[in-house]
Amino acid sequence: MYPLDPSPEQMRAIGEAALEAVVSFIGGLEEAPAAGRGGGFELARRLRAAPPETGGPFEPVLAEVIEAAAHAYETCGPGYLAYIPGGGLFSAALGDFLALAVNRYVGLAAPSPAVVQIEENVACWLCSLFGWDERSQGLLTSGGSMANFSATVAARHAKLGEDLARGTYYVSDQAHASVTKAATLAGFSRRNLRLVPSDDELRMDADALRRMVREDLAAGLRPFLVVASAGTTNTGAIDPLEQVAEIAAEHDLWMHVDGAYGGFFILTERGRERFR
Repeated sequence: MYPLDPSPEQMRAIGEAALEAVVSFIGGLEEAPAAGRGGGFELARRLRAAPPETGGPFEPVLAEVIEAAAHAYETCGPGYLAYIPGGGLFSAALGDFLALAVNRYVGLAAPSPAVVQIEENVACWLCSLFGWDERSQGLLTSGGSMANFSATVAARHAKLGEDLARGTYYVSDQAHASVTKAATLAGFSRRNLRLVPSDDELRMDADALRRMVREDLAAGLRPFLVVASAGTTNTGAIDPLEQVAEIAAEHDLWMHVDGAYGGFFILTERGRERFR
């Protein structure tokens, strides 16, 4: 059993054990069945346990984690071609490890200015990919759900202030569930939601969006946000971003583009053309 504050030798021992287990696990992905080994629920039942009175050795815990991971859909392997939760890069996992291990405070720049600069560099690089100038800014979030939440709160603050009741927001019927969840967490009810139908290509119907916004304005409501998708999680469809942007500009709506799935289409010529 290792203490909460292990020595350098102990850190190396458990770190090397974890690295060896992970490398071996990833090395087996190519041949792993996409549907998993089966028996996952049986293993889950065996793993149910009350909180232990004391800690235990690291190695059995590591083996338990690897076994649990093996009894799952193999979404990271090449045989999995279904819904989107797969992927992931070893370098990204190492990045998470480094960030957690050095444990710098970055809520403000002053305590760790160089570390904050690293994040700012990445944000600026991403902005430049989309052709935005040096005035553009960004931040890294934990994922698409938090990105959608951050954008919704920003739109609420910028367009509505504290008067939320009459605000209406617009999303496609193909949008990810995290979009409406973000609005709920930001204080909006289902009454504030406008679900815009999609066209034959499963993209947001821009004409329907324009009509719905005008109807809400005529009813004395306050349209404030439209969320388009740059690659829906259902099909990878890209909403008509240029048309949506024109409607947003016409009616002073905050436009947020959810690019969690398809944003990096921008790295291809075809993707850049679709994002115009």
